[in-house]
Amino acid sequence: MSQGSTFLSCPICGAHAAEDVWQDDVWQLVRCADCSVVYLANPPNEEELAALYSFESGFHTELLDQSAAIEDADRTAQQHLAELAKIVTGGSLLDIGCSTGRFVAAAKQAGFEAQGVELNPDTAEIARGSGLNVTTGTLADVQAEQRSFDAITMWDIVEHVPDPIDVLSRARELLSDEGWLWLTTPNIDGLFPQTSLRVANTVGKWPHPEPPYHLTQFSAQTITDALQRSGFDQVVIKHQCIPLSYSFGSAMKMLTDPRRLAYAAAFAPLAFLGPHVHRGDTLMVAAKPGPAEVGAIDLRKQEPVADLTESATTPHLEMPGSPSRSLQQ
Repeated sequence: MSQGSTFLSCPICGAHAAEDVWQDDVWQLVRCADCSVVYLANPPNEEELAALYSFESGFHTELLDQSAAIEDADRTAQQHLAELAKIVTGGSLLDIGCSTGRFVAAAKQAGFEAQGVELNPDTAEIARGSGLNVTTGTLADVQAEQRSFDAITMWDIVEHVPDPIDVLSRARELLSDEGWLWLTTPNIDGLFPQTSLRVANTVGKWPHPEPPYHLTQFSAQTITDALQRSGFDQVVIKHQCIPLSYSFGSAMKMLTDPRRLAYAAAFAPLAFLGPHVHRGDTLMVAAKPGPAEVGAIDLRKQEPVADLTESATTPHLEMPGSPSRSLQQ
């Protein structure tokens, strides 16, 4: 696809013009010529997506009987709660894409009135079997009053959904005026993703995009844009590093695969360095709703709000109106 050619419309701004970023034998990533977000130009359809997120395809089956995977999920849940507690310490919470409910359980134990929603019926059933309030389906299936949640979380979810603006706008409707949305998402502008992209065609490997699971590839700029278009007007971003074992494989895999070991030796230092120069390969984002009337407007193809209380590129980010609450870099 050459610059300016027409393909699937942008999931953020609706534009049709895009330019090539990367492709393999099946999947093609393009960058929107208008808003610069990177997205999968030939994504799976709804039926194929449902099949991807099922036990039959092997999705999250490691959470059934692998204690190491469960321990890792619990450890991640506690890390997320620690960040959340810098702003929100209690109240009602909705976790979107909650899987088997490890974060919902941790939030409940921490004093939140926590519930979740999960697309995969198998993992949702496991969560309910643990006594958790979990709905099977998408955010559209959650029965709740507008502005009824003090916190909504989306841990590594927004890159998976076909229509991020729809999901973010719905989240804005469900948040109280003083509520916060928390999410994590990979950062395509991270130091490791961008450096490894330059040699991806030569080495035949680029681990960052993960098609067909990741439909939209965000950066600090484009996730801020998407949030503003969805009715949020305060956005705080912290750069982080994806666990090296996730990006490069376990130590055992590297030791038995010379090519994998060489790749890790070349790029793992960049992945580690990224957050320290505000180019981490994953982003933790906190966003606060704007005025209620903003969230009711379809902001697609509209210009994003120009005046953010916090800039996504600010090196050290203090929470708005609360100097003592900050997301430390």
